[in-house]
Amino acid sequence: MIRKFLQLFAIITLCIPVRAQRRTSWNDAYRNYKNGNHNSKIISPYSLTVRGGLTQFYGELGKQDMLGMLSIGLNRSFNKSISLGFEYSTGKLGGEEIPFFNSYFINEYNAAELLVKWNLMEQFAQNHNDDLDFSIYGGLGLMMFSANAYDITSNKLLRFTNSATSARNQLFLRWGNPHGKPGIRKTNERIIPVGIEANYKLFEKLIFGIDYRFYFVRSDKVDATSGMRLINPEEADTYSKTPNDKFSFLSFSVMYKFSKYPGHGKR
Repeated sequence: MIRKFLQLFAIITLCIPVRAQRRTSWNDAYRNYKNGNHNSKIISPYSLTVRGGLTQFYGELGKQDMLGMLSIGLNRSFNKSISLGFEYSTGKLGGEEIPFFNSYFINEYNAAELLVKWNLMEQFAQNHNDDLDFSIYGGLGLMMFSANAYDITSNKLLRFTNSATSARNQLFLRWGNPHGKPGIRKTNERIIPVGIEANYKLFEKLIFGIDYRFYFVRSDKVDATSGMRLINPEEADTYSKTPNDKFSFLSFSVMYKFSKYPGHGKR
């Protein structure tokens, strides 16, 4: 599944033209080079982002226990306003609820996402200082997780999403008998990420940012709990009439923009 996300990212980035990007950076750099300024760089439309932060869960076991996450992403800008990114993250979710459940949960997850970002400053304030930008974004992704719920008093395992008898449901189906081989270690669920970020260009190729991202998950068992019930959400009856779970994170990021000298490598 992750391979499909990477293939889709490659197809989109290769097919969409970047004329505006070339006009504002590539041609200017080549022109400076021809005029004798060999220190002029070409800033690539590609960049790499590393981020880390704290997660927050919203569901049945919703009393917060903020845990950590890390991610790495590859981005491509098509012009000053629009960019596309592929991001892979790993992290933990946690929370508890004493009334009725008397339990807490730990969720270890990985996620792969395709994100489209819209730079608001470039769109609505074209004469602004280029060092500071604000963007909003959204996309689609896949969350792979394993969650366990424990008794707060005894730490006894009460509910879980994966075991030696777990099998995977058919793609895009929420109900029905699971298919495939038993013993899956991670549950796969679709996610919709949306967020807002602020970035500050401290150096020419290094950009530091802060990001708040919110996830809508197509599942009600991210906390190993499904509705106001004590059943184990591993089995076929894993969904209730209650809303799907959600989570978010607040993170700090560092983006590195690739560049090169146009004359290097030529003789």
